[in-house]
Amino acid sequence: MSGTWVAIDFETANAYRGSPCAVGLTAVQDGRITDRMYTLIRPPAAHRHFDPYNTLVHGIRAADVESAPGWAEVLQQILEFTAGRTLVAHNAAFDLGVLRDACTAEGSPWPTLRYACSLVVARKTWRLISYTLPEVARHVDAPLNEHHQAGADADAAAHIMLAAMQHHEATTLDQLLKGLGIVHGSVAPNEWSGSHSKGKYTGKPSEPLPGANPDADPNGALYGKTVCITGTLSRMKRAEAQAALANVGGTPVPKVSGKTDILVVATPDPRRFAIGSDKSDKQKTAERLLESGRDIEIIGEADFFERLNS
Repeated sequence: MSGTWVAIDFETANAYRGSPCAVGLTAVQDGRITDRMYTLIRPPAAHRHFDPYNTLVHGIRAADVESAPGWAEVLQQILEFTAGRTLVAHNAAFDLGVLRDACTAEGSPWPTLRYACSLVVARKTWRLISYTLPEVARHVDAPLNEHHQAGADADAAAHIMLAAMQHHEATTLDQLLKGLGIVHGSVAPNEWSGSHSKGKYTGKPSEPLPGANPDADPNGALYGKTVCITGTLSRMKRAEAQAALANVGGTPVPKVSGKTDILVVATPDPRRFAIGSDKSDKQKTAERLLESGRDIEIIGEADFFERLNS
């Protein structure tokens, strides 16, 4: 059965994972895509509100799902389409979390299935700066013209897994995972386990952040400042911003601590927040430090780039 499997991708109405509003599935058999399924979903009643951020990301509005099938009906469609085949998702922890949480929200048992994560596979296959779906898809020349359209994202995850199989000369999904030392994830009523690597991580190690340029202008607005960034910058990638910061004499750091001078809050992704929260952990830590009397600034992206270029 590992010669045939199904890639899956969910979009959600809000920050709660159990609010699916669309799903895409892409079936693969013997190295080629053979079938597809896509449907909008009316989220579970308790989580049916649409956050503006989510709508901005995927373009789906509450009005679009008014006549869409509910979760119970869609779950049955998913199970019939997959027919016991292994699921594949890019960052499967999110997509399988959507499935579990939607079932919980409607009081239905979790189905029994197993899955693999193309993100875990990509990290053990290629050395990349980023392992987001668009970046990995770009690396393997997979088409992805509509990121956050569930059908397009499922297709991209399928292409990534197929590219990894070709790279490692694996003829089946099971052979690929076994060769890389990756364990299948599984879901069953009242229990689940994630897809993860058993062995030592063999992907690209984290690059050390650049140190402050000692020859930078000491009169610069960010000279001598320790700066952390949270969220997604619109003008450049985070690594590029950290390099630019170091060039003007600032010190980029990955986390907020008592030694941090500035936290830059860029465009947030609520799907990364804890359930019920509207802020990143970095921002919450910075606010706690402020309340305790620590002299730390919280600034926006525009202010950061203005200081960077001053």
